[in-house]
Amino acid sequence: MPGLVLKLRDGERVLINGAVIEASGRGCKLRVLTPGTDILRMRDAIDPREATTPVARLAHLLQMIVAGAVDRDDAVMEATMMLDALHDAFVEAIDLDVIRTVREEVGAGRPYPALRALAPLRAREADIFAKAG
Repeated sequence: MPGLVLKLRDGERVLINGAVIEASGRGCKLRVLTPGTDILRMRDAIDPREATTPVARLAHLLQMIVAGAVDRDDAVMEATMMLDALHDAFVEAIDLDVIRTVREEVGAGRPYPALRALAPLRAREADIFAKAG
């Protein structure tokens, strides 16, 4: 049976198409059968106060698209501009590949896969700032 399987621990929350779902009891498994469903594990969510770097701000914006908390068209346009700036800032081929993948996912209207694809660049940015500071 196709679909995304979410395994949630007791008390864990997930945002599905704007609705917060919380596992109660010993946890549970959910199978999401509808393609294109916007899903965000709350443990992966970025607090807006922590979105202080260019990549973190992009990740937060993508998260807001997934949550349905922003106008999708405006946010996609903003994300595209942010990706342009990141493309100018990063020079390593592996980083540019991540940016290209994120751009493709955003352009295809898939903000959650874009958010997931951005993870290596978030780690890379953290390394860069750690070495600079």
